[in-house]
Amino acid sequence: MAKITKKKLSDSVLDEIRRMILSGEIQEGDKLPNQIAFAEQLGVSRPSLREALQTLQRIGAIEQRPGLGTVLVSRVPVLISDEFKQPFLSDKQATTELNETRRLIEIGMIELAVERATDEEIAQIGEIVDEMVEAVRSNEIGDYQNKDLLFHLLIAKATHNRFIIQLFQNIRQSLDQFLKEAFFVMPERVELSLKDHLAIYEALRTKDAGKAHDAMSEHLLQIQDALEGYYSKSI
Repeated sequence: MAKITKKKLSDSVLDEIRRMILSGEIQEGDKLPNQIAFAEQLGVSRPSLREALQTLQRIGAIEQRPGLGTVLVSRVPVLISDEFKQPFLSDKQATTELNETRRLIEIGMIELAVERATDEEIAQIGEIVDEMVEAVRSNEIGDYQNKDLLFHLLIAKATHNRFIIQLFQNIRQSLDQFLKEAFFVMPERVELSLKDHLAIYEALRTKDAGKAHDAMSEHLLQIQDALEGYYSKSI
């Protein structure tokens, strides 16, 4: 295991963990060392390690499992990560294609979730919505972005369709990067985003497929409109 040299520490930590995963030093199903021991092995601070682990968790590579710890659940997000290192907002075509893909996946996704979500799944999504409201109230934009991504992931899981879940997982890392950049350059979008998510959740909670379709469609349309406005000002 190599000691980390200075770069941007969290990025260097991420690069080293990625190398360990791709080399087979860490395999799917393996438990990662606890943060104190892992940070010491890598020669970095715990905050730098924690930031790298949060990135891996957001893209779906690792999970926190009660009573077990941090586990590598999938190598796939790590394998494709190099394809998406360029800033999304610097590439209008990429953002357009991402939003097109979201429309194709997520509108059908919410319709199936309305039909199939269990009471427990709806309650879990409701808890995330409450946390999104609190994040906006506290002006915690990074936390809001994380909850936004989780909201859509939980809807994907509520479809109970393994192929839809996999399709969403395939764009999850790209969506995570896009949300970070979009909320940074368009902070006014956060409250509008929250309003959209409240409408989507209400339609899901009341099991109104028509309203759910319209709410998700409107959400994605507003994102595209915001992007068009952003690019027109950048020209």
